Amino acid sequence: MQINGPSRQAVRWNLICRVSMLAAYLSMTPLAGAETGSCSNPNLTVSVPSSELRQEVCTAAELALEFLAGLGIQAKYPVRIVVVEQPLHNLTYSAYGCYDSRSDLVTVMSQQIIHKTSPSPKMFYQPIDQTQYRGIIAHEVAHALIQQNSKVLPLPLGTAAQEYLATVTQLSIMPPAIRDYVIGTADVGPWESGDIITGDYMAMAPARFAVKSYLHFRQLPDPAKFVDKLLRSKWYYVNVD
Repeated sequence: MQINGPSRQAVRWNLICRVSMLAAYLSMTPLAGAETGSCSNPNLTVSVPSSELRQEVCTAAELALEFLAGLGIQAKYPVRIVVVEQPLHNLTYSAYGCYDSRSDLVTVMSQQIIHKTSPSPKMFYQPIDQTQYRGIIAHEVAHALIQQNSKVLPLPLGTAAQEYLATVTQLSIMPPAIRDYVIGTADVGPWESGDIITGDYMAMAPARFAVKSYLHFRQLPDPAKFVDKLLRSKWYYVNVD
């Protein structure tokens, strides 16, 4: 199903993210001793309170850059990442991180504050540990690179296209055993010809959306062709050929 214009819901997602990020900036509690610096990859700049956390954030972000580079999605300028010690409110799809296209900034809650503000935080049916935290970072970094490589600017890229690529990145950097567990627990198949990938499905069942997208991506005969289609998508939906 095609929509004859930019998706109002895709635009709404961008606005929600921007409003929530603005509120976060106005009330943000800075990380004590936070310093901004580069990772070993010069296309990443991070603001974190410790060298240990910096390494963790850099590792996750570098895994995302490496995966996306294999699809022809290259960093055209450095991705900026800041780790905050407070909840990010009113986000539509991600409770723990956000990419704001207006400020061109990735903001992620620290793992400590995630566990402090949620009684039993989970991602993909599992407690949020180092692996899942890396996935959260990689997901948001993917959004930043997708924005850099969008072929519909200044219009927003469609929500389904963004989330497809971001969740595929998130699952692709997981250790195989953990990814296999997530796939088995989701108990869904890939998107099939004639299906319509939607942001609504992502909102209702994020883990299943991610698994369906990953399984679909893995069986593509020409991934680069589909990625190019996604980077040209202005709609809230993506039709599966």
